[in-house]
Amino acid sequence: MSLLIHRGNHMEDMPKRNSYTMRDVARLAGVSVSTVSSVVNNRGTVSPRLTGRVRQAVEALGFLPHQGARGLRAGCTHLVGMVVQDAANPFFVEVMRGVEDEALENGYEVMLCNSNDQPDLERRHLNALRAQRVDGILVAPTDSDAAREILMRADAPIVFVDCVPFRSEVDCVVTDNFQASYEAVRYLIGLGHQRIAVISGRLFHSTSFDRMEGYRRAMQDAGLSIREEYIPPSDSHIESGYRCGLSLLKSSDPPTAIFSLNNRMTLGVLRALRELLIPCPQCVSLMSFDDSDWAAVFNPALTVIEQPTYQIGRSAVQLLLQTIQAGEKAAREKRQIVLKSSLRVRESTGPAPTN
Repeated sequence: MSLLIHRGNHMEDMPKRNSYTMRDVARLAGVSVSTVSSVVNNRGTVSPRLTGRVRQAVEALGFLPHQGARGLRAGCTHLVGMVVQDAANPFFVEVMRGVEDEALENGYEVMLCNSNDQPDLERRHLNALRAQRVDGILVAPTDSDAAREILMRADAPIVFVDCVPFRSEVDCVVTDNFQASYEAVRYLIGLGHQRIAVISGRLFHSTSFDRMEGYRRAMQDAGLSIREEYIPPSDSHIESGYRCGLSLLKSSDPPTAIFSLNNRMTLGVLRALRELLIPCPQCVSLMSFDDSDWAAVFNPALTVIEQPTYQIGRSAVQLLLQTIQAGEKAAREKRQIVLKSSLRVRESTGPAPTN
């Protein structure tokens, strides 16, 4: 059966595209509105013959059911929201891929928002997601103070990703940042490095704080002094990594190893190394958190701490859906999923220079 839309003096004009209703679909297919509703909502109570006619009409009209209205009637929207700090960061790109794959496999769509590391924009996005009546929200907050505010205002299930509020019990998926940092610094110490600098990012971000604590503990356990000039202040972005790199490398007593605590700052350090024509790792070793695609093909290939980014995304959705299903019980039982990272040794780290 073929379906055609005719326009002329003897037929009532159809509504504009995207404003069609189930009544329009029913009229074109020659069935009742309730039949269209059953097909659209996959109730499985309509014969294959009528189902085919309805689907042809839906295709011909370009009809889109109103997901929000359907969700309100059913008590859920099958939408989850996600707000990330920086959608251009390779770390979050891979996390979002895991989020989308897991959500789609469970019948959910994802609404993604990028806060661009701005707390005001983050709040705006969260309010917009609430207005859309999403069933739950995944959020990688701008910092731990913002995370605490988000937690206090929450009126939907929330799972934190990467960064969490300090001193609060929350549903979250994180990596063991302390242990990963500790093991990385111990590796550098094992290569003979004693003058190890760290570019830390903002310490009111729980991720940076834990990584810095891992660095401090490793240095202390090895009996090495922590020099204040080897911990330059940074804000986690490329430009600050560049400035810190220049400052460290131009100092009168430069470090023999630099540990950058995120991939964006690492790019800044690499720029500083190139500008100053300092060979790596012959004069200074470089280690970075996060294994971006470019890390292995850069010259020299970077030694990194590889986080299970894709699995972070999938685990976050799994936890969020469990929280949604648990309802009020979830308010009493908070779960923290801590994933382990791996050290990937490549060419950018080597023995400490002897001079």
